[in-house]
Amino acid sequence: MQDTMTPKERWSAVINREKPDRVPMDYWGTPEITEKVMAYLGVDDYWAMVERLHIDAVVTVSPAYVGPKIKDGHDFYGCGYRCVDYGTGAYDEVISHPLADFKTIEDVETNYQWPTADWFDFTVLPDQLRGRETYPVRGGGSEPFYHYTLMRGLKQAIIDMAANPDFLHYCLGKLFDFSYEFTRRIFEHVPGRVMISYVAEDFGSQENLLFSPGQIREFFLPGMKRMFDLVHQAGAYAFTHSDGAIRKIISRPDRDRCGYPQPHPMAL
Repeated sequence: MQDTMTPKERWSAVINREKPDRVPMDYWGTPEITEKVMAYLGVDDYWAMVERLHIDAVVTVSPAYVGPKIKDGHDFYGCGYRCVDYGTGAYDEVISHPLADFKTIEDVETNYQWPTADWFDFTVLPDQLRGRETYPVRGGGSEPFYHYTLMRGLKQAIIDMAANPDFLHYCLGKLFDFSYEFTRRIFEHVPGRVMISYVAEDFGSQENLLFSPGQIREFFLPGMKRMFDLVHQAGAYAFTHSDGAIRKIISRPDRDRCGYPQPHPMAL
């Protein structure tokens, strides 16, 4: 069937509960798999692969880092990484956590430099969209607790919820503030161009929530609501995601499909 919509139009139709010309398709893959797909198709460019497969890919805009020099093997948060080869590919594993040894908020304020949106050049964003006008655009967003686990260490990050909540509130506040200003500047430099912004957090394990609904309300929802409002004010949509079993915090009818009463998730 001949396409009658652009990828951007197709995404917009689905989001607005309208009928697209066909089901939209996206593509996520590791670099190793993407290289194999491109080789199979006989193309040497990602966007050539996208067009060949009629994929409704998303263009992600990202500013250029121009901040303080980053140590080799580290990111701008200060996390250190090593490359782990698993035979058919590789991934980066965090091996050092810049907030791991701090006990108090004063320790962090004295010894750690939080990243700021001033470390990035947002004037490069329009060039990233040139020639991709028919595709949906993603930009900005937040996932602060994920970054906190990398900066603090997963075990200690979880412990902080119960044993050091003021410390966690302070750090998440800093990370949310950074995400907010980072995202605001993206909207400012490419006004009206961003369709979706990634406002997310992983709340679930294989079988249940990682955190109680009360902890989610306390530590996450205020900052996420602020991000949602920013995205909506810019005329964009918030793309929210969570891995795992999170049914307890998903709004649903009062009764399940079998007719049994269901509690309201956020009233737990």
